[in-house]
Amino acid sequence: MREKTGEAVRSPECFFAVFLLLIETIFHIRRFGGLSINLFNKVYFAVVIALVLGYVISLLPRKAGKIVSAVLVVILSIYFLVQLIYSSVFANYFSLSATGGVANQALDYKSTIAASVVKEIIPFLLIAVVMTAALLYIFKWSDFEKHGFTTYIVMAGVIITVGFYYFIILSVQGDDKNSPSAILKNYSSVEMSVEKLGVTETMIRDGVYAVMHINKSDGADTDTGFEHEAYVASTEELPAEAGTGAATEEVTESPLASEADASGTEEETEQEVKMYSAQVLPVDLGRMSEITTNESVLKLNSYINSSTPTYTNDYTGMFEGYNLIFITAEGFDGYVIDKKRTPELYKMSHNGFVFKNFYTPLWYGSTLGGEYANLTGLMPKNGGYLSMQMVGQRGNTMPFTLGNELKNQGYNVYAYHNNGYTYYDRNISRPYFGYENFVGVGNGLPYEKTQGGSMMWPQSDAFMEESTFSEYASEEPFHVYYMTVSGHLEYDFGGNAMAKKNEDKVKDLYYSQTTKAYIACQLEFELMMEELNADLEKAGIADKTLIVICGDHIPYDNMEIPNELAGSYLDRTFECYRNSLIIYSASMEEPIKVDKVCSSLDILPTVLNLMGLPYDSRMLVGRDIMSDSPGLVIMHDGSFIADGFRYNASTGEVISRGGKVSDSELENLKSTVSNRFRMADAICELDYYKYVEQLMEGN
Repeated sequence: MREKTGEAVRSPECFFAVFLLLIETIFHIRRFGGLSINLFNKVYFAVVIALVLGYVISLLPRKAGKIVSAVLVVILSIYFLVQLIYSSVFANYFSLSATGGVANQALDYKSTIAASVVKEIIPFLLIAVVMTAALLYIFKWSDFEKHGFTTYIVMAGVIITVGFYYFIILSVQGDDKNSPSAILKNYSSVEMSVEKLGVTETMIRDGVYAVMHINKSDGADTDTGFEHEAYVASTEELPAEAGTGAATEEVTESPLASEADASGTEEETEQEVKMYSAQVLPVDLGRMSEITTNESVLKLNSYINSSTPTYTNDYTGMFEGYNLIFITAEGFDGYVIDKKRTPELYKMSHNGFVFKNFYTPLWYGSTLGGEYANLTGLMPKNGGYLSMQMVGQRGNTMPFTLGNELKNQGYNVYAYHNNGYTYYDRNISRPYFGYENFVGVGNGLPYEKTQGGSMMWPQSDAFMEESTFSEYASEEPFHVYYMTVSGHLEYDFGGNAMAKKNEDKVKDLYYSQTTKAYIACQLEFELMMEELNADLEKAGIADKTLIVICGDHIPYDNMEIPNELAGSYLDRTFECYRNSLIIYSASMEEPIKVDKVCSSLDILPTVLNLMGLPYDSRMLVGRDIMSDSPGLVIMHDGSFIADGFRYNASTGEVISRGGKVSDSELENLKSTVSNRFRMADAICELDYYKYVEQLMEGN
């Protein structure tokens, strides 16, 4: 009996169970704190996988089994270490399917990665020690002998039983949209998968997804299992005529229109009633089955066809015919705006549209994800691939981007980025967003050099503006898109050229060195805006140019920066992502204050509405902020902020701003958020807009 017990303990099944249990526990404690039901789920899954791995390896000859075991130990350990450091740097998790973008990030974040290894040195070393001990055990002490026939039969039964109970255990934890059971069924977020099911499960699921899905061009297996939305107590309720799929030109009395009060004075009763129309394209989506038999496309189309459009409003066409300068500002956080330090940004943020509850969620892919949300009104895929790159690789149709919309209106369209023009394959994707005239470092944009002759890093945003303004200033009407880089980490005065350049301006501030370096970087963007507005004034076109500014993400690598700038601790689910959206024109006589909650997803439809451009509001995740649609901020992990309450997808906590939130309202919004993630993924994966254009051509 003792011999059999010792044999079982030394078996590959037991070995892998102990190995995976240890590294899953180390990772969980470092990232998510102490003991929890999620840790139990992770360890249980690791045991199931360990039993399967050990069973297969025990079938191999002893030497081959040891070699395979050692290789698996190294691969698994490296994957855990990569996730540990990647999450420390980017505040989300690595996906096997996005290797191209990750290679770019690794090259660009070398010093930050090194600093993160130091920061994570204890769990890093613990995982490394477990890996080393496992390798020593394999080659020095393990037997890994083949089992007897009876043992194989028994082990097969054990694996089936243990696996069966794994699903039972998950199911009794509920079937909420963000429950472990739901995440296991629908792999849509690498972040939630790591948090609730573990790194081992994520590696397997992500690997399977990479093999089975990423190379499919037709998107046939795209998840389009949309859930029912009841629109309970929602002002998005469709009028009887709307949502039929046919082009709708009917007008309706706007909910924004003022109503006469009970006093009923003659002046008030004679007030003009304004009429508004649905923001939809003249296309009958009900005919989609005539041009495709792809079931995924038809399901997506059915969902969009039944969705509620927004309506034109008092601000529709407010800036029609204006020049447009749209800027995605690298690492920009609204807390950096200060009346004395950044007077130009302060002026623009307080004299244009003033959005009091605006957020920039940290989308997957950091800069590229944030940029994608800004440009498309769609959230990027949360793991699996980088949506911006997929658009370029597959040549997707993107009709609603500002570049394409304004190009169709006869505008001269330009795009600039003061970093390598091939970085993140922007040279491939930019044309599909309407920016054929895309110029970056390496294909036309000059770059500044250090005294030693090497390229300065990061480059100056002000220098980019100086080098490009003359190219478009006399080409009205024009649309210019800038992707800046001066605000790029790492924030220190040694390796960051922009921080060093502006060091004297921040040296006396009462902040940490890191926060002072961050402010110094953003002062270069402030200088860019000073020069841009001065150049527009000098050219006599400031009062017919609209400027839109939004960050790609906050300084996520060091959350103490926004905490210091805000003067208080900002929770990591919501408030740390509060930011500033600047929509400004010198022609505005007074600021327009907006209290509605809104996010980077809402920028595109809002600007399209302000410029009076045609689009279909049902086909974007974001909503025109100035419309009467309820505010909704969707976070990268499925948490959300509604006008009346907040929902934390990780904890299931509901935080009301006052009053009771009904179960039906909460469940409806959960379904809405879940559906919009599916919708965004499906639009990209299926190239849905291509089918819409085919329908319009057939009208």
